Amino acid sequence: MKKIIMTLVVVFASFGVMAQQLPQYSQFFLNKFILNPGATGVEEHWEAQLINRLQWVGMNEAPRTHILSSNGPLRNDKMGLGGEIFSDITGPTRRTGFSFSYGYKIRLSDNMKLGMGLKFGGLQYATDASQITLQNQGDVALSNLPQSVFLPDAGFGLHLYSETFYVGASMPQILGNKLQFFENYNSTEAALARHIFVYAGYKFQVVDDVVVEPAIMAKWVDPTPVSFDANIRVIYRDFAWVGFSYRMNDATAVMAGFTINESLVFAYSFDMPTSDIKTVTSGSHEIMIAIRFREATNSKRKPK
Repeated sequence: MKKIIMTLVVVFASFGVMAQQLPQYSQFFLNKFILNPGATGVEEHWEAQLINRLQWVGMNEAPRTHILSSNGPLRNDKMGLGGEIFSDITGPTRRTGFSFSYGYKIRLSDNMKLGMGLKFGGLQYATDASQITLQNQGDVALSNLPQSVFLPDAGFGLHLYSETFYVGASMPQILGNKLQFFENYNSTEAALARHIFVYAGYKFQVVDDVVVEPAIMAKWVDPTPVSFDANIRVIYRDFAWVGFSYRMNDATAVMAGFTINESLVFAYSFDMPTSDIKTVTSGSHEIMIAIRFREATNSKRKPK
């Protein structure tokens, strides 16, 4: 019984405490593409990236997120393509899916561009109700067998950037499809909620070899209040960096990363919860590994 209660706590906490259905990332500044299709192909190279996030370590059935993505520019330097596959597991529920993104860039000045992007894909939302004890065993909304539903999904976004700053906004899950497991049961209110992400960052050149980059992100899902993430990192020679993050009413995080031969990137963050959940977990781990491929042949852009 205790395991069942803890499982339900994790399931509802992942939708309530995080104030969003989509996974969260402490190091969002390292892969804005997975949050915003407007950032598709804005870098001068192709990049493949793997993110593994283990949320609330020490709790039974705690959230686990795995995402593999890749994006980059096309040769004409005006368009970009990208794709991702993901798996997000929380207790008896699982989200797995894929998406493809298309980005188009407009030059606004010598050192500034605007990226616009669309994302299309699909996801399977599955629930293993055999892991849950129901008070009403005849409840038609949830049988005691594994159930799943496949839904199309879409999103769009804008990403304004230059050598020193970036500002972006995106809306994932714009279709708002209902999670209807049974064809003859239409009274469900469960749905893929529309999200709004807004972020911004700026790079300050402190000395020749050191850059300080603060960043902030606001997240909103109706009807929950807006939540904020604030990060700051210190970058040394584009080789190594350390940082600190604060997530409102949730956690603080320390993070670090480094690059090898300008092509292999490692990053790690450790989240320390500040909410009441800190009594049952030691924290969360996030690991990112990326491979950067050579720049596009005719890439001569100033914005990065």
